[in-house]
Amino acid sequence: MRALLISSVSLTLAVASNLVLAKDFEYKIPITQQNSGNYYVAGTLENDDKVEFLVDTGAGMVILAERTFKALTEASSKKPSKRIAVRMADGRTKAVNVYTLNHLVLGQECNVGPLEVAVIPGAANNILGLNVLKKAAPFAIYTSPPSLALSACTGLASGLAKSNSSDAESLFSQLASQQSAD
Repeated sequence: MRALLISSVSLTLAVASNLVLAKDFEYKIPITQQNSGNYYVAGTLENDDKVEFLVDTGAGMVILAERTFKALTEASSKKPSKRIAVRMADGRTKAVNVYTLNHLVLGQECNVGPLEVAVIPGAANNILGLNVLKKAAPFAIYTSPPSLALSACTGLASGLAKSNSSDAESLFSQLASQQSAD
């Protein structure tokens, strides 16, 4: 009887875990795995600068390396919205400035909208933290093929922002034609 109960519980857990893994996410963004084992995702900041982010579910917010922030603010100045204390990976606590960005696009079309980023002087990597992953939740990280699966992005908005106005007008005309035909 006990063996039957254990088998039933094991089967139930296996089925339940498959249901979670089978979830179909709306956005699957390719990620790359470095030799270190860490995953990186491509992103575009509000000034159209392409950057790579280390995917770090242990980081509370997006971190920009100082060099990335300097490139971002060459054309426009940004003032800090607040100053916070962050705990570094080595256990030290450091005071850093936090800034608000208008948007961040992950991959080609996942615009996560406005977000706060911390700028850490001397940081080697840009880090994609939980503040963005929570906005796009639920999320999953797949290892084969490597991808970051997200549920909530404003993809259409980023696509329209990148297209010129005639492309946008054409898209709206096509949508209106489809609606009137239905």
